[in-house]
Amino acid sequence: MNDDDHLVLKFDPQTVDHLGAKMYSHLPNAIAELIANAYDADAEHVVVRIGDGEISIEDDGHGMSRSDVADKYLRIGRNRRHVMNTDSTEGGARRVSGKKGLGKLALFGIGGRVELITSRSGETNATVVVLEYDDMMSAEGEYKPVESQQSSNESKHGTTVRLGKLKRTSPVEPEALADSLSKLFNYTDQDFEVRVVTADDGEYAITAERRLASINLQFSWDLPEDLVEADTFAHAHEIAGRIVSSKSPLRHGLRGITLYVNGRLANEPEFFGASESSFAFSYLTGYLQVDFLDEIEPDVIATDRRAIDWETELTEQLRKWLQSLMTRLSQDWRRRRAELGRTTVEKSIGVSTEAWVSSIKSDEREHVRAIVEAVTSDEADIAVEQQGEILGLVKGLAPLHAEFVWRHLHAEIQRVTKPYYEGGDFYTAVIEAIKRYVNSVRAKHADLASIQEHAVLEAAFASVGKLDVFQKFMSLHGFSEDTSKNIQSGQKSLSIGVLAGFRNPLSHEEIDLLQSSGAFTYEDCLDALAIISHLMRRLDQAEVRSI
Repeated sequence: MNDDDHLVLKFDPQTVDHLGAKMYSHLPNAIAELIANAYDADAEHVVVRIGDGEISIEDDGHGMSRSDVADKYLRIGRNRRHVMNTDSTEGGARRVSGKKGLGKLALFGIGGRVELITSRSGETNATVVVLEYDDMMSAEGEYKPVESQQSSNESKHGTTVRLGKLKRTSPVEPEALADSLSKLFNYTDQDFEVRVVTADDGEYAITAERRLASINLQFSWDLPEDLVEADTFAHAHEIAGRIVSSKSPLRHGLRGITLYVNGRLANEPEFFGASESSFAFSYLTGYLQVDFLDEIEPDVIATDRRAIDWETELTEQLRKWLQSLMTRLSQDWRRRRAELGRTTVEKSIGVSTEAWVSSIKSDEREHVRAIVEAVTSDEADIAVEQQGEILGLVKGLAPLHAEFVWRHLHAEIQRVTKPYYEGGDFYTAVIEAIKRYVNSVRAKHADLASIQEHAVLEAAFASVGKLDVFQKFMSLHGFSEDTSKNIQSGQKSLSIGVLAGFRNPLSHEEIDLLQSSGAFTYEDCLDALAIISHLMRRLDQAEVRSI
């Protein structure tokens, strides 16, 4: 074109309205179009600058000459790949991410005024073009924007777009904008940097790390490394990406897997209709790069780059593979989470839950098992650390071999019988308890030291025996003589009864037969230990008779 020719934008006003103001009402999506343009211009640095009542996007790409502005920028719907007959950028190092030539209209979804300042290396002037939305809409299909030239350093190149007359009334939150923009791109180029900069020089880098920064990461799956042999579709189409799970349920806006094509958002986060329980999906997020979709004609990516057309043969195949992947990962998540939960809980309570619950022989075991299963189930949605804390409290109430602990046996009896009881050797536990009791009686009086068990108990607890188990209470509380005689007699009878009822049968009968017949169970063991504990406590209070 000649330098004297006016720059002209030809269009149907409804096109600007429907593809601009109506389609791009979200600030991040509109700005994303300019960042994509900068990427396609081989820019290395892009700055999204938030000012007072305006937003500017500055890049150091190749920039445009005045002719470029007329032939490229002001042509709505220009598909540069077809026009230039190449998928590569001008520098040749990048694959073009833009396609439809409609991104410029996105700007009118967020502001009524667009100012373009652009220059190429070696030129002394920059082209300045100002487009006003209201003027465009009142024009009859042919709009002549305000144009001017301003001096430029020959070494400078790039494009700045200033958006004014913003439609939003609330201030732009820079960090939130950076977070949103990080979800719209997945450029992996090391030489492409995007920052959001505030008026007071605050900076927020837009990176893949920012996208997942708020996730309290628990597990991750990297593709293609974690693909399986059956993932032939993914291998054939070189699908790559990363999917992660959080330790706690994600906000709804973070859930789902995002699809990118050549570094740009192509499909917003979802789970692609996978039939697996939505519970697992509350924890999963991530992204996949599906660049092969860019090769499909006609285009299967929506103009606003928020959804893919799933009604083609290839995208339907992709969807089915994604469904299978989501189902598989959610199942793997459940398995890994359960395994981590068991490990964490067992570390917290000091024993495996199965060993703990199984050690309880009384009817309460099934109640404890039910509590463990309820606390650790997916449906309870209790964090692993909290599971450990809760079950630690439960274990305090129902410890290992709880029925043994709940008997609150005499400390000495508990000490000498615990290893045998916990090992399931109930018979030896009773024998050892009786031995300890008899030896404790012997230790009370020198005359009892060398006689046999039965004789020891007779001599110690006869009505005028060596020991008086109730005298201490008589002197303090004035109980009757009959009470004292009855308790003394009971001590002797119970002591001799323990020998006759427990020690003698256990010493003379086969243990296997006693066990298999049900003639002596763990309950009988506990009852015997409880009686011996009572006798030991009476013995602790016994006084030596002075006769």
